[in-house]
Amino acid sequence: MINKTAIDELHQRRPFEPFVIQMSGGESYEVRHPENLAVGKQRVVVINPESDEMAICGLLHVTSLRTTAMH
Repeated sequence: MINKTAIDELHQRRPFEPFVIQMSGGESYEVRHPENLAVGKQRVVVINPESDEMAICGLLHVTSLRTTAMH
């Protein structure tokens, strides 16, 4: 399990680096811009600006975070 602090650190890093949130169920969500993520006490919300899809994820189910390279 990844804690809120680890997500906050990536979310607030400047310059911002895109990252992926990996879930215990196998899903993954790419955070391309800081505006596409909201972090609460128990949940994170990731929005895909291209499709307007929104994922609401329980922090208990976040298994890893990894930075990505944008080209």
